[in-house]
Formats: sequence, C-alpha cells, structure tokens
Amino acid sequence: MRSVRLGVRVANLTLALALAIAHTAAGQLASRPADEWTKTLEGAERVASLKIDEVVGALRLRPGDQVADIGAGPGLLEVPLAKAVGSTGRVYAVDIDAGFFPEIKKRAADAGVANVQTILGKFTDPALPATNIDVALFHDVLHHVEDRQSYLKTLTRYLSTRGRVVVVDYEARQGPHAGEPDLQVTREQLAAWMKAAGLTQIENVKLFPTKYVLVYARK
Repeated sequence: MRSVRLGVRVANLTLALALAIAHTAAGQLASRPADEWTKTLEGAERVASLKIDEVVGALRLRPGDQVADIGAGPGLLEVPLAKAVGSTGRVYAVDIDAGFFPEIKKRAADAGVANVQTILGKFTDPALPATNIDVALFHDVLHHVEDRQSYLKTLTRYLSTRGRVVVVDYEARQGPHAGEPDLQVTREQLAAWMKAAGLTQIENVKLFPTKYVLVYARK
C-alpha cells in the first residue's frame, strides 16, 4: 500500500512539472533561463544597436512620471529611464523571471538611483502595483508574448488618463526571428490589437532601419 501511495505521489509530481513546463512554453515564446538571456541581451554589439538614449529621449518623459518597462530583462534601460523621470518618478522593471532582478538592482545601486522597483509579472498580466502608469514600454519584447491581444487589454487597466504604450519591435520579416512568424509582430497586427484595447496610434518615431517605434494612447 505504501508503494502505491509513493507511486501516486511521484506521478502527481511528474504531472505538476509537466504542466508547469507547458505553462511556461505557452506564456512566453522562445523562453530561456535568465542567465542565458543575459549573455545574449548584454552583448556589446546588441547594446550598441539599441540606441538606448535615443529611445528614452523619444518617450519624452517628465519628472514624476511612472514608467513600466515590460520585459525588463537584465535592466539595460532602467537607469536611463530612472534618471529621465527623476527622484519623484518611478520605474517599474517588470519581468516574469525573477532571475533578472539581482542584476537590475545592482545596476540601479551602482548608478545611485533609488526609484527602480522590480515587479514579478504574470504571463497575461504585468501585475503592476499602480494604476497611474504614464508610459508602458515594450522594447524588443512584445513578440515574446503569446497572447498579445489579451495582454495589451489587461495593460490598459494600469494606464493613467494620459498614459501611453510604446512598442519597439522589428518590422515584418526583419530581425533575428525573420523566418519565424510566431515571433513576429507586424504593424498591422499591432494596430488591430491596440484598437481592441481601446488605443490608437499617436506617433511613429523613426529611429531604426529595421525596427518601428510606435506610440499608442486612448482615443
């Protein structure tokens, strides 16, 4: 009888693990552990190509603004964002993998900024602690979200009345996932999802030859 109970427990644990793995795969496309992602994301060539200062400048942030960096990863943008909103503002570094958080906190501490807060988001919800977000930024991230339309709808609940959503992503058939349709977000797809979320495009910032920078707000 004891061996039967043990066998049931093992089977249950195996099933739970399988479900957890399936949930991860369904929630984030092309998922990898934080340490592996960090090596890729912090590559010198990639960082130089991101035009971080130009992207942050294009957000036109003001002192006191509340910013959510969705899919913050190792926090490459956190310090520039934190400095742009000043000590009265706040940057929420959102990611579904807490493995990135030590690196984000180290970057903030080394730069002497105290207005960066890490947030463990969910696959379908950024789980932000505030509903007055002035800018929600997806920087090379939205194509990794599987249910993008639902995620964007949920995100609008956290926006302030003048809140904006900024998406930086690759043009169709460009970038490292050019041959993978599931990891592409076209302008047309994005427009449809934003419309369903009650948002409309208000700006098209031209910074990259192979990427778009589109800004959306409530109608």
